[in-house]
Amino acid sequence: MAEDEVLYELGVDINSDFTFHDGDLKLASYDNNLIQAVANRLNTKLDRLDLFYEDYGSVLTSFFGWKGNDTTIGLIKVELDNTLRNESRLASYTADITYEGDGLLHIRLGLIPNAGVIIDVNLVLNNMGELEVVETEEE
Repeated sequence: MAEDEVLYELGVDINSDFTFHDGDLKLASYDNNLIQAVANRLNTKLDRLDLFYEDYGSVLTSFFGWKGNDTTIGLIKVELDNTLRNESRLASYTADITYEGDGLLHIRLGLIPNAGVIIDVNLVLNNMGELEVVETEEE
């Protein structure tokens, strides 16, 4: 499968920050669209959209304020499994979950699409109880 076909399978959608480009809504394409879709699914409270989608959303944001111990990290891994298995474009993923000294939950995901290479995503459950995609400095 050609690289263009792999990227195309990841889709295109309206960028969820609703910014404009040339008088039209900006789009999130390919790997950025998959990242946006995963972040949206993890941020949406489970069954909030059950009128339109079955099993859409997660309870991940409810872990805001929990103690950063092995039990909590284990529960978060279970929630990631329960949520991400519903994303049809993912074959698999890897997750590295840590609590930092700032009390924030950091999740580094390696998204593995059905056909393609690993897409790294860094998420933080911030002090507002929202999961956000964050950029990291190049090492």
